[in-house]
Amino acid sequence: MHIVFIHGHRATARSFSFVASKLPEYRHIFLEYDSERGFFANHRRLLAELEGVDDIFFVAHSLGGLHALHLAQELGERVRGAVTISTPYGGSEAAALLSYMMPFNPVYQDIRPTGAPVMLSRQFDVPCAWTNIVSMKGHTPLMAAANDGVVTIESMRSRNDIRLVEIDTNHFEVLLSDAAVDIIRAAIREVEPSALRVGD
Repeated sequence: MHIVFIHGHRATARSFSFVASKLPEYRHIFLEYDSERGFFANHRRLLAELEGVDDIFFVAHSLGGLHALHLAQELGERVRGAVTISTPYGGSEAAALLSYMMPFNPVYQDIRPTGAPVMLSRQFDVPCAWTNIVSMKGHTPLMAAANDGVVTIESMRSRNDIRLVEIDTNHFEVLLSDAAVDIIRAAIREVEPSALRVGD
């Protein structure tokens, strides 16, 4: 099983250092992208990096979760499952506001509720076992609705075809959560063929 990690906006693969350290028995692939390049330019590059990789399980944070969903649509049966973390499946209300103030910034255009990546993902059926960890604590006054400091709870819960698991942590501390690791490990165990573990 290949655990493919995809970080969030303005983060790096190092954001998964804790989670990855708790899953040493699996092969790790860390995908990197620059959200300032635009979602679909990044998508093409990420897809190319997974050329020839089978038995994929995505672990993705925030915007990385939208990338994972788009990638899964093209990779089909090569993807066994996913756990996304604090992913704004319904888009970001804060990005909608910021897109008016900075209309040439591709990130805010992409992740607002009416952004092309968000709207297109609503047409996708989730192709495999899929969980979204909903981070429940934190708050920013940029959004009137309940949020984790970055994404609204409603946006994280906006899909009805994935399993939702709530954790009492904010948008960033969730990546340092033992509870999140337990959820990821359980989700992997549900879909893994034991013969694909490292060392088997």
